[in-house]
Amino acid sequence: MRLATAISWLVTASLGAYMLRTWLARGGLRRERARAGGLPPQLIFGHAGLALFGLLVWVSYLATGVRALAWTAVGVLMATVGLGLSTVTLWTPYPTRKPGERRVPAPWDEPAVVVPDTPAGAAEGPDPLESVITDEMIEQLLEDAYSQPRQRPIRVNPAVLVPIAHGFAAIGTFVLAVMTASM
Repeated sequence: MRLATAISWLVTASLGAYMLRTWLARGGLRRERARAGGLPPQLIFGHAGLALFGLLVWVSYLATGVRALAWTAVGVLMATVGLGLSTVTLWTPYPTRKPGERRVPAPWDEPAVVVPDTPAGAAEGPDPLESVITDEMIEQLLEDAYSQPRQRPIRVNPAVLVPIAHGFAAIGTFVLAVMTASM
């Protein structure tokens, strides 16, 4: 199980190194520093550095068999996972308005019109069941539906699988490390 943990850690670190290299090569560090509220580089490099340090501690545990080194590696791995989750949380997009952008209210956001109680027999407005739908209205709706450009089907980007695999490999590594250290 010791070796399985080391292999899992190497796979996780390899996926992480690939993501870090790609991010650096595409100018991610420059972009994050340039935008307000960008991800601090210390977070990304701290995550990578702790992962590498934990791997070195695990390898030293493999070489010596000292159980304290295994638990030290688990502790370092816990901090590494925490920084990794922080990175994912800060990088995950969430719906927000751009500065200066006004929110367009949705139809269901508009306040409901409250009609005061009216005496019996008084008209409250047109009855929705009495509305008339004409052939021209239906024809216009059909024309609009067919005049819209057809959207291409969504294609899965295989690059999305790398961070997902990194996360699952990290979970597996952590479970293996805890199980190995506790044996």
